[in-house]
Amino acid sequence: QWQANALPADELCAENAVMLARFNRYPLVIDPSGQAATFIMRQYADKRVTRTSFVDAAFMKNLESALRFGNPLLVQDVEEIDPVVNPVLNKEVYKKGGRVLIRLGDQDVDFSPAFLVFLFTRDPTATFTPDLCSRVTLVNFTVTPAGLRSQCLN
Repeated sequence: QWQANALPADELCAENAVMLARFNRYPLVIDPSGQAATFIMRQYADKRVTRTSFVDAAFMKNLESALRFGNPLLVQDVEEIDPVVNPVLNKEVYKKGGRVLIRLGDQDVDFSPAFLVFLFTRDPTATFTPDLCSRVTLVNFTVTPAGLRSQCLN
């Protein structure tokens, strides 16, 4: 099924796909070729994935909507993290009056347990702070020589 959703058929990609399917912390994906982003868009197509970036004017609206309705959010070009997503990465949810909420900036937003966020960067040399690395699952799709050989042979 992974190959049907545009994931290359090499061992590294299969291991990374398992990490993307079974994470406890939201994934930060290093994806220089863009193959992993295409895979996520196809894998979660039935759940209406929203593709955005921190520089997108509608980023906050997209984030709030995804949090509220439980849709996956794919954030591209994440070389640095916008502080507004810290409560999301930390999963700082709380209950108030029977509702599950998360604080975004100065407002409380309903939080759906089905919500997912995938952070993507195309920069294979990107460096992230230890603080950020402790709050995400790093998944590196940078092509290795063995992976390239395997993709060419398949």
